[in-house]
Amino acid sequence: MTSGDGPARRRRVESAAAAGVVYAILAVIALVLVQLVPSPSSTEAEWAEWIADEGNRRSLFLALSLASISAVAFLWFVAVIRRRIGDREDRFFSTVFLGSSLVHISLFLVMMSIIAAPAMVWRSDSEISWDVYRLAEGMAIGILLVAGPRIQAVFVASTSTLFLRTGVVPRWLAYVGYALAAVMFIVPIVTTPMGLGLPAFVLVSSVTIFFSRRHIDEASS
Repeated sequence: MTSGDGPARRRRVESAAAAGVVYAILAVIALVLVQLVPSPSSTEAEWAEWIADEGNRRSLFLALSLASISAVAFLWFVAVIRRRIGDREDRFFSTVFLGSSLVHISLFLVMMSIIAAPAMVWRSDSEISWDVYRLAEGMAIGILLVAGPRIQAVFVASTSTLFLRTGVVPRWLAYVGYALAAVMFIVPIVTTPMGLGLPAFVLVSSVTIFFSRRHIDEASS
């Protein structure tokens, strides 16, 4: 190992931790913003009043923008994690890890785009069909509360397996990840807070990676 390997490795670890924190914060804010949208059980008059408010439409624009930025941060987090694991990664689990991360981001951006679509269309056509909105909202809810969490569960489980096999983080984090993945995959997803499971896991993982690496560096110095 050359003298420059240490600082370079620390920078990669720090970038992974930073990217994970950015993803978690922005994803949570985006998810909170979309909760302001009227539910499909609302009346057509309530929906028309809500979408006519410019502030509400801007909140949807902001949610979609934050989701896009968080997607970039998430991919950066995944890339740096794979770089840190390096040759120690298991090809089977690393493939599931990478594949589930890409599917998650795709579903997340599709869901956010569907929710923000009425606000985007409003600029050119203020007469948005109530039935079209209900269909779009139902699709978004299906992704957020049914399909999405199961893909996220696969990502959390595969990440935990890589953590456990490579020892890049304390073992307790992998076990917590397994428990969270089981809940997200098996339990019927009927409550919105479950959509925060993956951001919470990434946030805890990022902070743990950062401080565990610092402890190792301090002990070896």
